[in-house]
Amino acid sequence: MTSPEPASAAPPPSGLLPADSSYPPEHHVLRDLRLESEAGPDLTARGWIDVSTALRGPTNLPHPGGLATLVDAVGGGLAATAARPDWIATADLTMHVVPCPGVTRVQAAGRVLRAGRTTVVLEVEMTSSEGDALGMATMTFAILPRRDGNPIIDPVAATRRTTMAHADSGFTNSLESTTGLRVIDAATGAVQLPLTDYVRNTLGAVQGGMMAMTAAVAAERAMSTAAGTHIDVVDLQVTYLALAKVGPVASTVGILDVHPDFATAHVELTDAGADGRFTTIVRARGVRVPEVTS
Repeated sequence: MTSPEPASAAPPPSGLLPADSSYPPEHHVLRDLRLESEAGPDLTARGWIDVSTALRGPTNLPHPGGLATLVDAVGGGLAATAARPDWIATADLTMHVVPCPGVTRVQAAGRVLRAGRTTVVLEVEMTSSEGDALGMATMTFAILPRRDGNPIIDPVAATRRTTMAHADSGFTNSLESTTGLRVIDAATGAVQLPLTDYVRNTLGAVQGGMMAMTAAVAAERAMSTAAGTHIDVVDLQVTYLALAKVGPVASTVGILDVHPDFATAHVELTDAGADGRFTTIVRARGVRVPEVTS
């Protein structure tokens, strides 16, 4: 989920004020996404990202990892507002994406469905700048006791449209290469993501959207190899079991079903540097989308 930026920079999304002024670092994925956000009444929030070339795949779709990070950031800020004065951690994320090549800007609109004593459940709807439906996500957050270093929620600041981006923020290379993600073996879906400041969250672990990105890339490579054609991930069911706090995050993929036009995969993510600790389980579904070049 998202967390605050240094007090000397622009206010962070969803009214989060920095208890830990070192987060996010000057060079961080949330800055390069140039994410904008604002909170609305009755526990709602909206966020926006531009879909640059760096956030597109070979069929010109928005990268599922970029969308998952947008959803996680908007949902995380909203859940933190609902849980205050306590803090939260992402427990699960389910995301369905409509294959829409050529989208240039995405809006994520979130609303809290339930705020209980131990969990917050919310829904995030994604649309294009033209108002076309792009997808839907649901998320569950575990409520954690507040501790030193957790961000502070400012409900007044939350209503202002803000961004984490600096003037020079933005991707110069693809999302995958910028995060340091490496494909070890495309056929088996073996990929690795190092834990660096660029992808870490306020707890010092890999950010939830970046875990989803790792699983999506692993599934896409394995399903594409199995199908003999490029397969785009359109559905993710992500269950977060433990934080990845050492790295690299490593994937293993099992193909559950494969056809020329669609496939389904089971992905497991482990923290290789922490004796292979099991961190995340993912079910991914993909479809074949004709390549669009403009």
